Amino acid sequence: MYERPEVPELQFTDAEGEPIPYGDRWGAGGPPEATYSRTRHPERFAPLIDHARALVDYLASTYDVDVTVTEGLPADAPVALARYEHGQVAVARTTSVVPRNSLAAPLHLAETTFPTVVLAVGAAGAERAPACGCDACDESLEGCIEELEHLVLAVADGRFQERYTWTDGIETSFAGAWGGQASRTPRQAASKESIEALKHGQRARHGERWQPWTRLEDLDRDPSPLGHERSRPRRIVDEDRVLRLLKERAARGFGRHRGTRSA
Repeated sequence: MYERPEVPELQFTDAEGEPIPYGDRWGAGGPPEATYSRTRHPERFAPLIDHARALVDYLASTYDVDVTVTEGLPADAPVALARYEHGQVAVARTTSVVPRNSLAAPLHLAETTFPTVVLAVGAAGAERAPACGCDACDESLEGCIEELEHLVLAVADGRFQERYTWTDGIETSFAGAWGGQASRTPRQAASKESIEALKHGQRARHGERWQPWTRLEDLDRDPSPLGHERSRPRRIVDEDRVLRLLKERAARGFGRHRGTRSA
């Protein structure tokens, strides 16, 4: 089970020097109009990066996945990530967590310089924490961490789903014990790349839903689940041992070539 790292206690003050109660700032009256275009103290979201990396560590130690880390935005990044680079905001690092079961949804986490964590899921799913970040939305660090956990773990549980139809456009949903959320992008408003990626994915899965990720502990019981690309469990490799074995093999090969007996 995932254990959340400790959340730092950060305090930020307003122009009068008073602590800002993020998450409970505006009350029944709602936020002032000017706050919709203002973002003060975006640095309060910086701990989200550490929590995103903790989630990746948990996924890598629990599920049969390949993890790739790229500085910046990779050339083959999903469209959902690329569109979050604008103005002075750039993607600093991207982590791709791809299940070896091809019928399970891949997950990409991008860390931006805002700072924000952007998720690209499956073929067309996209979410981010914080969802906005402006002063009016009044998002708290704790709320963003909880949202990030819900979304990421829903993907691993097979509770992220997506589909494309001509009439409804792109529909995505996340669900879990916490509840759920869904969104719909009309066909006319969706990007051509997202539509094509989703249609291709639906054909590859023959219209089936995304499956839960395969747990490493389950590979011992069923080493070849449907859609799995490997017939054996993933192993953690000791790099020093590999180098030592390669040197020994090279030495044996050289001895046979010289006509001598290898050790």
